[in-house]
Amino acid sequence: MIINNTIEIEIKEPIIQLTNQHEDVLYQLVDLVQPGYFKRKTNLLGDYFGIFKNDELIAVTGERLKMNDFTEVSAVVTHPNHTGKGYAKQLIAHTINNIFTQNKIPYLHVLETNTAAINLYEKLGFIKRRKMSFWNIIK
Repeated sequence: MIINNTIEIEIKEPIIQLTNQHEDVLYQLVDLVQPGYFKRKTNLLGDYFGIFKNDELIAVTGERLKMNDFTEVSAVVTHPNHTGKGYAKQLIAHTINNIFTQNKIPYLHVLETNTAAINLYEKLGFIKRRKMSFWNIIK
């Protein structure tokens, strides 16, 4: 999916840029929700942003693959105990708008069975660009 315009919504939560000191909690949260696809040190590929509640990272979104004109939005994840509160929407808007300030076009990948995420992305202005086949090959 791809988006061509900034997202204008109110950011109600403090959004923190994650650093190397957050690597463990970032990995634990993403792995809790999307096991296996986010490896340690993935956070070194781009900027990652999070929302904390009571010193716990509860939602995250960041950047991963960067090309000349495009930057991938990565790890759109909210802890299962904190979904439905608009955290992902705020983090996506923050991340997307940050990518646009770099004069790049944001895009993301989403499983076609993840209809809740697709609905959110479409409400925010993303459009489907193409279908890709993805294979998870393990030993």
